[in-house]
This record gives sequence, structure tokens and C-alpha cells, in this order.
Amino acid sequence: MRYLAATTSLALLLCGCAAHNTPEAVRAVPTTGPQSAQAAGVALGSGPVDPSQRVLKRKVAIGRFSNETAYGGGLLTDRRTDRLGKQASDLLASDLTKSGKFVVLERMDLDALQAENALLGMTPEEFKQNLVGVDALILGSVVEFGRKDAGEVTLFSRTRKQVAQAKVAIRLVDPRTGHVFFSETGSGEAAIETQTILGLGDRAVFDSTLNDKALSAAIASLMDKLMRSLADKPWTSGILSVRGTEVAIAGGPRQGLRAGDRLKVVSPGKMVRSPQTGFPVPTPPQPVGELEVTSFFGDSELTEGAICRIVLGEMPTPDHTVLY
Repeated sequence: MRYLAATTSLALLLCGCAAHNTPEAVRAVPTTGPQSAQAAGVALGSGPVDPSQRVLKRKVAIGRFSNETAYGGGLLTDRRTDRLGKQASDLLASDLTKSGKFVVLERMDLDALQAENALLGMTPEEFKQNLVGVDALILGSVVEFGRKDAGEVTLFSRTRKQVAQAKVAIRLVDPRTGHVFFSETGSGEAAIETQTILGLGDRAVFDSTLNDKALSAAIASLMDKLMRSLADKPWTSGILSVRGTEVAIAGGPRQGLRAGDRLKVVSPGKMVRSPQTGFPVPTPPQPVGELEVTSFFGDSELTEGAICRIVLGEMPTPDHTVLY
């Protein structure tokens, strides 16, 4: 009787215990070692931007992001129902925007934008004229995606570990020439470990939120390399107006400019088709002079500008290009 009473008391005690969940762990797994993992975390920038790591914003757009894995695929799957690819595209666009280091333009849902513009009374021609070109088009795909469920069962409880893994590949393309100037892959993993009393809350349902976090971690592992590749391309702007010795150019502090910055003014070279590669190649630009940023105007990232004074060379014209 005493043994039976003890056993009953122990069973009641276990039934009264709630399932215990350990904290979720999400981590990026970079393809080039721990140093890139640390840099990827910095690239997303949750804190203030380090002045020594200033980046002038480049204009980017996601042209296509597809699911090339067997997960979520089927005979009836097409671009419009590619949930994993669209999810990866939205996560990448969100990370690029939140980083504060890019001007992100929409390309994936241009049909929806054009339909909305039509409701505003704009013609298709006006819609196309208002579109802005980008410095780089991002193309990518989910190349690997998998989930695994492991666990250990003891006398009264079960320990379960759910893991989602993802690998994405992206490339940056110059929209003027179609040249791929950057290509990289990134991996990410998300895991959660739970411990439950047998028979209480012991469900076999996989935590679908791990899919999002694994994709997000894979994309985060690429952010630093992507930003460095774009930073290698010169930041460019144009002349808005010239009044006396003051020159107004496009771009301001929201794009990374500061008062006192020195900018080069050049006359763009002519485009000549290369007999060696077949690509159009610009001849070297001719220097015109230098400008110094003195003040700013405008109220948004897309409408701001800078007032500059001429510190070297001749008076610029709207045909000239400004470089940083």
C-alpha cells in the first residue's frame, strides 16, 4: 500500500508539472568563418552607426528570389505561389531597409504598383517615366532548405530539439550591362529545444516559425559582404542647378553626405563597345573640378539635396557627374 501510495503521489506530482521550454536559439552560420558571423550581426545595425564606418547609400532592388529546393514545391507551383521564395525576398528587403544603408526600390510587385497608379489616374507611360533606375539588381534563390526533429525520451519526460536549416545564394547585377559583379551564398540555422512531461503537451507539430528565422539568419550572414561589394562602386549624383558660385546636387545626409565633404565633378566618358568582351565600356571620365558640401535641403531620402561651393576647376553643368 505504501508503495502504491508513493507511486500515485509521484504521478500526481508529475501531472501537476507544466511543460518546460528552454529559450530559443537562432544563429547565423557564415560560409567563411566566425569573423563574417560577427560582421553580419553588425551589418544589420540595431544601434547607432559608427561614424568611421559611414556608407553612402546605393539604390538597390530585388529583381527575383526563387525557391530552387524540393520543399514547398509541386507540379502546380509557379512564381505566384512560390511561398518560400517570396518569403526570402520579403526578409531580404526588410533587412536591407532596416540596415539604413540602402535606398530600396520595389521590383517584385510592379504589377500591383501599376494598378494602384492607374487608380490615381496615371497612364502606363507616366508610370514608367516615374520609375527610378538602380545601382544594382539583386537576384537570388533558396538553394537548400531542410528540417529535422531529434529528441530523447526518459522515464517521465521527453526532450525534443527542432532545427530548421537554410542556404541562400544571391548575386548583384549591373542593370546597365547585365554584368554579375558579386556572387555569394549564406547559411542559417534556427533551433528550439523543449522538455515536456510524457502525455502533456507532447505534440509532433513542427514549429513553423523556425523556417522564417533560418531564412533570416542565412540572409543576415550575407549582409556585410553585400554592403562591402556595393561600397566598392563609386557613389554618384547629378547637378540640379547652378546659381552663381553655388551648385545644388541630388543627395543629402539621409544618404550619407556630410557638410565639408569633397566631391569630384567629372565629364562622363563616351560608351564604346569593347572588341574583347562585347560589353559597352565607358572611356575614362575627364575631371572638371571639385565641390565642397556646405548645407542641405529637402525633407526625405528621395527629395533631399546638397548645396555646394566650387573649390576647384570650372563651373559645372547638368551634363556633368558628381562622384564621391
